[in-house]
Amino acid sequence: MHAAVHGLPHQLATGGAWTPFSMTLTNTTGKPLEEVQPFLLVSSAEDVDRPYWELETEYRDAKTGRWKTFHDAEPEDLFGFFAVGPRSTLTLQLRTRVVKDAKPGAGYALAAGDYRNRDGSCGSAKEAWYDFTILPAGAKPTQPPTTKPSEPGKPGGTAEPGQSAASGGGTGGSDSTGGLSPQGGAHLAATGSSSALPAIALAGGAAMVVGAGAVIGVRRRKGVAGPGATDVTA
Repeated sequence: MHAAVHGLPHQLATGGAWTPFSMTLTNTTGKPLEEVQPFLLVSSAEDVDRPYWELETEYRDAKTGRWKTFHDAEPEDLFGFFAVGPRSTLTLQLRTRVVKDAKPGAGYALAAGDYRNRDGSCGSAKEAWYDFTILPAGAKPTQPPTTKPSEPGKPGGTAEPGQSAASGGGTGGSDSTGGLSPQGGAHLAATGSSSALPAIALAGGAAMVVGAGAVIGVRRRKGVAGPGATDVTA
């Protein structure tokens, strides 16, 4: 399985408007994946109390058409689980914006995913890490370099978000972003392996590692964990 982020600009202005982008999970095997669980983290990389709070990110639920916030949401509650057919791609519609009081500097998006089948087989996608720059308020993003970003190979079909593993769907259609109009180009900083990803240093010296079957969760629970604390779930 292969994870990727598409349409995320290389620069985002503090206090700017919502920016649409998409995430894909591609079944690179010749067999259906019955339960696919996406994971996505969009965060500042600056030395701030709560890097995850520097950006607001939302997922558009294909079943209801409503936007669901990432705030304190577990991946299974935010995305649910999807069935993805052989050589097919699951496309998720997303949007993000930088909050008005965010610290300018570096940011990143980390995409990953796990899958499991009723026969007991399971695995993880190759994680993808994309970097971007957070600009000061009022700054205008510049055009990205003309180099073409890395893209996954075109699959044989697109899974429809909102289908459960029991539906057996997600094998038809074509490769698309589900009506999304991405802006800019995704800048690939690094791609990990399905077994491990280098530790990501966050504020306060905390580090998180994504591995096969691991879950990244940075929660906004100031009231529970205390100011400046991050809750890491693995």
